[in-house]
Amino acid sequence: MISLYIHIPFCQKKCFYCSFVVAIGQDDRIDSYLDCLNQEAECYRGTLVKTVYLGGGTPTHMNPGQLKKLFMMLKEKFQFTANCEISIEANPEGLELDKAKLLHDLGVNRISLGIQTLNDRYLSYLGRCHDARRALTAFGDLRQAGFRNINVDLMYAFPGQTDEEITQDVWSITALGSEHLSLYTLTIEENSRFYKKKVKLDPTEDQARQYEWVTYLLTQTEFKQYEISNFAKLRRESLHNLNYWQGGDYVGLGVGAHSHQEGVRFWNVAKISDYMTRIKDNQTPVENQERLTPHQRFMEILLLGLRMNQGVKIAEIEQKLVGKLSREIQEKISGFIREGFLSCENDYLKATAKGRLVLDEIAAQLI
Repeated sequence: MISLYIHIPFCQKKCFYCSFVVAIGQDDRIDSYLDCLNQEAECYRGTLVKTVYLGGGTPTHMNPGQLKKLFMMLKEKFQFTANCEISIEANPEGLELDKAKLLHDLGVNRISLGIQTLNDRYLSYLGRCHDARRALTAFGDLRQAGFRNINVDLMYAFPGQTDEEITQDVWSITALGSEHLSLYTLTIEENSRFYKKKVKLDPTEDQARQYEWVTYLLTQTEFKQYEISNFAKLRRESLHNLNYWQGGDYVGLGVGAHSHQEGVRFWNVAKISDYMTRIKDNQTPVENQERLTPHQRFMEILLLGLRMNQGVKIAEIEQKLVGKLSREIQEKISGFIREGFLSCENDYLKATAKGRLVLDEIAAQLI
């Protein structure tokens, strides 16, 4: 039983902060890409799937016929568990009520809506195709279509963004009443338009303070933090992402998609032209793979586990993978506990609020 990720690199417009996406309006190319996905999926025919996530671009920009084609392929190739979580990424633009109803009818039961902010100035800064009014309409359409499990993305730490602006955004977005919320900071990818314009982000310490402020505000709501950047209402955690963070197996289909099965990680070629050429030539799209050592698997599960509020039960992982931790790692962990970056409660090792601000540094030292 696995989690399934489908990379759909199609979008209405290349986002201001992204370096790669394929524009829609090329229906023949989209149909050809779906054919390639269908052929790749044949390798996994009959596999039992517990979660499905469609993302990577904006799958909802596909037309109704293409969406039906995609879901027909999924239902033909895979078996779904009775309570399978089926998620899809969507942006407010292009998500009309009819399309929302179609997604619901096709079996999608969780939507991740890329609102980012309800401040029109920052939406324009990002180069987004929607404004706050369109975002509110799209959320209402999802509710009308029957969706009762919606994630919204909230971005903060725009250059020069004030605490007052952050506060207003948090209150405005939480007022929507979504079941889940994911936090992001602005990142600048090489070759993106922000990168070429040499946009400078605020200092790391300012971003850390803003993170503390956002998470404090969210404690005043119904949301409960369960991972460093993710908040959910009761029993609305993302099952797909939990599988990643807990070291589970998953299969990725499509250009650049990554997979992990029983300690072996493999990934597809990153260029869409290469991916489609390989599939059409009946070649594997897999570019490379690596077999993780038991120690590597342990460290990966440990470090991902520290991102979650519940932490990680080291004894259970030791038993499964490597036996006892080395003395060096044990001493480093003890040092982080003494310094207040980590804590140990009921046999679970956790990152403290202080530790979450420097989790990358903790990870680097443990590795």
